[in-house]
Amino acid sequence: MRASRAGEPAGPGTVVIHCSDPRFQPHFQDFLRGELGLRHYGLIAVPGGAQFLTLVDYLPKFAWAGWRWVKFMVDLSSPERVILIAHEDCRWYLDMRFGAAPRDLREKQVRDLQHVRAGLSERFTNTKVELFYARFENGRVVFDRL
Repeated sequence: MRASRAGEPAGPGTVVIHCSDPRFQPHFQDFLRGELGLRHYGLIAVPGGAQFLTLVDYLPKFAWAGWRWVKFMVDLSSPERVILIAHEDCRWYLDMRFGAAPRDLREKQVRDLQHVRAGLSERFTNTKVELFYARFENGRVVFDRL
């Protein structure tokens, strides 16, 4: 096992990509630490989460930069897994530029997560990609594995 700079042992890495929506940050952190048991992980949090990796045709420079960020994090942490999380009521997706209507928001997000998983699996063949969708239920946030 390699040692980190702080002297703490570093096991296999994990990279997490999720939306930067402040309403969901505490829920994401609780889920990652409590439910998935992650103590340390590389994080990429941007509006819309992994959606930035699907914008090759619409915003090619944005997508190019996003894939560079992901490659950097993969090179840095040699992850065994990448976790992608989308969430209900994502304001980034609801922005009209991206064509998601409230009635089909979840379906669009799930398609994008699946598209990104395919791209990650193609680029980083030894990395497991896990998909989750966060939603409100009875006043709390629950995470569905996709």
